[in-house]
Amino acid sequence: MSNITIEKMIAHDLNLGNAAPLFFRQVINLVDSEVTSFFSKHIENALKTKQIRMCTFTYENASVLVDTIEISNDVTNDQLFVDNTINMTQSLFNNMSGAASNGALIFILYIDARTDHRYLAILKMDPNKAIRLDRTTFSFTVQRDILPSVNERLHKCAFIKVDNNLWNEEVHLRVLDKQQNTGEISKYFLLNFLEAKTCVDDKVMTELVDSTIIDFAVEEGFISTTAEKLDFVSRVDRLLFSGKVVDLERDLESLFETYVSGEEDLKQKIDRYKDKLLEKRENLHFIFTAEKNPTVAVYADEGNDIKIQFPIRYNNNKVKVDYEDEDDGTKTTVIRIVGVELKEKFKH
Repeated sequence: MSNITIEKMIAHDLNLGNAAPLFFRQVINLVDSEVTSFFSKHIENALKTKQIRMCTFTYENASVLVDTIEISNDVTNDQLFVDNTINMTQSLFNNMSGAASNGALIFILYIDARTDHRYLAILKMDPNKAIRLDRTTFSFTVQRDILPSVNERLHKCAFIKVDNNLWNEEVHLRVLDKQQNTGEISKYFLLNFLEAKTCVDDKVMTELVDSTIIDFAVEEGFISTTAEKLDFVSRVDRLLFSGKVVDLERDLESLFETYVSGEEDLKQKIDRYKDKLLEKRENLHFIFTAEKNPTVAVYADEGNDIKIQFPIRYNNNKVKVDYEDEDDGTKTTVIRIVGVELKEKFKH
């Protein structure tokens, strides 16, 4: 079941190369469940795509921000929704003069069950084989039950929180531009049309992943014994090594593939973990630079008289710990430190 409930939707034809866009003067009838399902799935998938960027509006009077806040103050007013989406479409048309990429601009008012908040999705859709906009009736028809991939052409999206106090929030909107090979957002869409800028909180993302991924691994049955947990923690510590650029989708594949069988199962686990993160925090970015002190593994006797500690990322590679049974029933701990010559240090 989708987390996205669509409340209302409208589409305007950008009509580039002509004098003005073609505007539709009424909201789209949402009786076609296939269409609403298509867009609900697309929104859910887009919010979990690694190219998604957290952004803030640059100015308090940015036109898209002002139009969205007006909608938030009267969400049941269809005429206001129509008028303000026309304003935004005209603005994008003005900023795209000379651009070759035509298509429709779609506005969707929806509620996300994970946060229980309302959002405005702005989707710039080029003509594609998955869904067709009838330019005479401004209604949609799903041609094939597929969702656009990174290479498909439903590629520019903004997801704005519908809140009359939005300017005071730490993050105002999430933006995705699948057309840009660099993963960055095109200037005309982010800077000129949305009047926004990206913002990244690497420390928050690092802490969120670090604090949730072990419990997720236990819930999914990846790990159960102490030795398995220790090995998994050491893998996570290498993934979140301070200064490392984390591409969460790529790095989760590498981390999870040992514990699952098959690509489909792997994708489901990664999507499930992303959903867990979205339940914890609505503002996520899936590419970030890790900021984390190394987790320290400590081996000690019961009285804490003998102790050895080291960054856990060295466990089972640079530092190898084994146990041997003695004839008298006791155990001996054998520690091998590979490629390192230890020096004596005395502490008084």
